[in-house]
Amino acid sequence: MEKTFIRTCIEKWRWFVVSVATTLVIAILFLLVYAPRYERTATILIKDENGGGGLLSSIAANMGMLSGLGMGLLNISSNVSNEMEIIGSPAMVMKVVDRLALDVKYEYYDFLMKRELWDETLPIKVTFPQLTEKDGGYMKMDLRKDGTFTLYKFRKNKDKLDGEVNGKVGEVCQTPLGKVSVIKTKYFAECFSDDDERTIRITKERKYDQVENCLKQLEIDLADDQTSIISLTYEDQNSDRAETILNSLIQVYEEEWQKDKVSDATISTNFINERIQGIEQELSGLDTNIAQFRGKNLLPDYEEAAKMYMKNASLTYEAQLKVNNYLYMLEQMRNQVKSVEGKNVVLPANLLPDNPNVALEISEYNKLQSKRNAMAANSNDQNPLVEDMDVQLKGMREAIVNSLDQGIAQLRAQQKGVNIDDQKLKGEMAAAPGKITKILPAERKQKIIEALYIYLLEKREENNITKVFNAKNIRLVSPPLGKLKPIFPKKGVTILLSLLLGLLIPMLTIYTQRNVKIILAEE
Repeated sequence: MEKTFIRTCIEKWRWFVVSVATTLVIAILFLLVYAPRYERTATILIKDENGGGGLLSSIAANMGMLSGLGMGLLNISSNVSNEMEIIGSPAMVMKVVDRLALDVKYEYYDFLMKRELWDETLPIKVTFPQLTEKDGGYMKMDLRKDGTFTLYKFRKNKDKLDGEVNGKVGEVCQTPLGKVSVIKTKYFAECFSDDDERTIRITKERKYDQVENCLKQLEIDLADDQTSIISLTYEDQNSDRAETILNSLIQVYEEEWQKDKVSDATISTNFINERIQGIEQELSGLDTNIAQFRGKNLLPDYEEAAKMYMKNASLTYEAQLKVNNYLYMLEQMRNQVKSVEGKNVVLPANLLPDNPNVALEISEYNKLQSKRNAMAANSNDQNPLVEDMDVQLKGMREAIVNSLDQGIAQLRAQQKGVNIDDQKLKGEMAAAPGKITKILPAERKQKIIEALYIYLLEKREENNITKVFNAKNIRLVSPPLGKLKPIFPKKGVTILLSLLLGLLIPMLTIYTQRNVKIILAEE
């Protein structure tokens, strides 16, 4: 039976010739019509963020009493998945589209193939100031070497518009699409080295449609499950444009990250300034009272008289200073957390010393709040994802307040013990002259507030420095690279498949005919 099939195939050799010729012609036409596509890949390293070294982290480092409260379960490494979502978000891609004007395409026919013009091959750039982001437009341009042009075949969205407009490069023309601005690029002369006239098809895409097109061509993935290296891959008809888009996307992401960090530092600085203003008023009142008391009672310097008592009280004083500072900051931070409920703003990121657990909770809250605000800006507050984030944020605020309350309770217990020691000290000092006893509490309070005042001034300077010198959270591992040959279509593979298909079609036809005849004969 196999010999009979082979003999039949040989007898029908003309079928094979026609089939192979047809598939080859189709394959060649496909290669002539379909523009090749290139792929470029860049890799970046997401650096680890650990809290930030400001007020929050410096208080937290000295408050080991909160380390056993279960808050260490939070993940302190950067959430690489979140950063991948941010890089590939429509908001980021839209900034790239705006920066590179990707919503306007310039095409021409190279025999049967429609190619896009970009960079060195693009003689002019066109803008449509009267078309909105939701409008699409199309027109053909006959551009001449002397800079004159003719615009025709206008189309706005799906509506065809009549008219023909003549103009010159560098001028603004009134067209059926509204005003159109045409300017030369620096490659204008080079683009007309061989021809005196070129026909360019200009398409203005709806901005959101272009963002979707870019997202379809962009692929973001982890280079390895064990690393924080992200691979960014972009597929495009023009390899140079693919490289430019990837570089711009990385640059936009860096700029937005820096902007968020500066915003956090600004909020912290404002918070500190408010506290400094209140402390300055209190400190000024204490200074006035002490100066008046000394002048009235002729006590220009009483330190030597109280030196023995102050030496015995040094440990009590240091403990009271430390506890009061920490308690003040925790209470102020708790009030700040409660005051931001429903306002959708981030919390001051570095205003508690030496408590990495609370600082980390606030850092995670700020990240989720920023992500929620960005998503709400791209949609609305009724978005289910935004509402879900609001629920998460409420729970995180409650957890932060609970952690702060626990810390405050412990500090108050410590404060009570310190105050008992302080009362003992005052009893010992009762034998000292009455005038010294009266002034010491005021001066002790003055020193405590003064220490807090200096501490806040230092942290304000740290935040101001953070605004100017802000480290990047990514490192470029590899710039956009890729093969010089297109990834699709591949000429050799296309021709080979067409040959195989040309041989397979007549073979299947002959095989089917034989089986049909056998079945009919048996019936």
